[in-house]
Amino acid sequence: MPENIHEKVVNIFSKHKKHTCKHCNMCDEKIVRNEDGYYYVCINKDENGHYFDEQKIKERLEKIYYIVKVMVVQDGIPNIYNYKVPAKNLLEFLQPYSNNAKKGEVIEVGRYNPDKPA
Repeated sequence: MPENIHEKVVNIFSKHKKHTCKHCNMCDEKIVRNEDGYYYVCINKDENGHYFDEQKIKERLEKIYYIVKVMVVQDGIPNIYNYKVPAKNLLEFLQPYSNNAKKGEVIEVGRYNPDKPA
């Protein structure tokens, strides 16, 4: 299993590229493009072939947080602010930046899972 999360995501997309979609009869690929133009992969089993347990996913979500890097230019000098955001609050945190209610530009969002070894 790849250590780097970016490598994992790329592997998920390349692994499913040639398979047919099993969650619906409407698409002929496992990689699906939604109406907004973004691509996603539908996965309903873990790496061992077991179906996901909704309660375990919710419990794990409580431990996960994101480091969100926001660039704010003050007096012509860019500053980087690093925020520690709980996973359940991520969308709420990002919303003011996406609708320009807060000054700054989100430049990176990285997930931290304390269950994974460093």
